[in-house]
Amino acid sequence: MKAMMVALFAVVAGCGKAGKTQVRFATIGTGVQVCCMPFYLAQGLGYFSDEGIEIRIDGFPSGAKAFQAMIGGSVDVAVINYVHNIQVAGEGQRIRSFFVLGRRASNALVVAPQAAKRIMRVEDLKGATIGVTSPGGATHLWLNHQMALHGIQETGFRVVGIGTGASAIAAVESGRVEAVSVMAGDLFPLQKRQPEAKILVDASTVEGLRESYGSEAYVNGVLSAKQEWLDGNRDTARRIGRAVLRATRWMGSHKAEEIREHLPEHLRSSDATVDIEVLRWVLAGPPTDGRMPPGAPEAMRKYLDATMESVRKAKIDLGSTWTDEFVEAK
Repeated sequence: MKAMMVALFAVVAGCGKAGKTQVRFATIGTGVQVCCMPFYLAQGLGYFSDEGIEIRIDGFPSGAKAFQAMIGGSVDVAVINYVHNIQVAGEGQRIRSFFVLGRRASNALVVAPQAAKRIMRVEDLKGATIGVTSPGGATHLWLNHQMALHGIQETGFRVVGIGTGASAIAAVESGRVEAVSVMAGDLFPLQKRQPEAKILVDASTVEGLRESYGSEAYVNGVLSAKQEWLDGNRDTARRIGRAVLRATRWMGSHKAEEIREHLPEHLRSSDATVDIEVLRWVLAGPPTDGRMPPGAPEAMRKYLDATMESVRKAKIDLGSTWTDEFVEAK
């Protein structure tokens, strides 16, 4: 009898309202976060609910923090940048992405207006204080790579965490940082508020992508989970993939204005025109079908090798860091 009660409790604990399956997600920041757009649309359009999934979302200031939450077990799935999977693979962590949310690079290195007259090129950032979402996050990794390409090692500049959205812009306007490493979701509002801010590197262009990653094969945001969670929740992972794929298809057939209306309120800024500009930029990029682009894992591994000795020396099976198993066939 006792064993039966324990089993019953386990079943109930895994269910949400009206028998829905509960899934805990870790997400990144506030504002229009372009790397995660299909996920947020699946939420706003009610597609998770249609699949019998009740989601709980914990927001974090960066992908690194969201990733740590998943490793620690406080969430089931992390909405993060794929590079984090590769980072921990060499340490024996079995983390796999199971849906690709974004294929367009959106990194930019921007000089604050008050420093624009003396910082004219990347080399001038030696000794500077530079803002990133949080130390160890994707914007930090990309910054390290850019600086190394221009002969500046990690000890040659100072990094501070500034978060995303309003806090990132405030760090620039207060003079707390001389430059920032940001994604497009923060770049557009920053440019509108501070038109004198200077872009030194823009990875969203073809030239910038090649310079940053050495390839045009690229993957940005993904849904990732521990391998053991995927093994024990195969049907749930498949339903999540189906809901998000449905959102990507909806997104491809609607205008930016309509997309904004279906985003959760906390992801919209007070300036609709900026949000719409960001969304138009997203729509102009390569679409995603949830599958890993050919050559992207190899390109991202090579990108990390350049500045991370722990990755460069590790024996990593890239095939263990992603799967298309839970994405519906076309």
